[in-house]
Amino acid sequence: MITQVEIARRVGLDVSSVNKILNKRQGPVFRKETIRKVFKIARDMGYDFGRLKYAHRRRFPRKELSLGVELYVYHKDGSLYDQGVATVRDISLGGAKICDVALPTGSLPVTPFSVGIRPMQKPVDDIELQGTIVRLNANGSTSFGVQFGKLDVAAEKKLRRISNG
Repeated sequence: MITQVEIARRVGLDVSSVNKILNKRQGPVFRKETIRKVFKIARDMGYDFGRLKYAHRRRFPRKELSLGVELYVYHKDGSLYDQGVATVRDISLGGAKICDVALPTGSLPVTPFSVGIRPMQKPVDDIELQGTIVRLNANGSTSFGVQFGKLDVAAEKKLRRISNG
């Protein structure tokens, strides 16, 4: 199995540069010639490109904002676990970043759960967006990323107004 170390030796670069080039990471700008050379040598040596960890690319652009929401936390069976408030810091058609979470129980369930957010501002105050948590940060104050489930046409139309507007 060919490693990035072996590619780096062959190209004459350090391993971190080869890693950044192969994983298409942000950071130092490499000459196009250097990038082509790294990929060509990797291919010629039989490098397994399936092992790469490509940077996350969002399906939908996000819009930064500060939007107060009612937050609903549901058990796996759909029953309500807790209800509180939070702030959406950015939003897209695919999801949102939820911050400043305040729940009466002060906790999230340890068993699988989903969340619903209902914005407290027009024109989206009459929809509830449901989804699952995809990133959780509990350093100091709780925040998390939510990936929305399938949106109905009316909800998608209203969400487009604030995420693109």
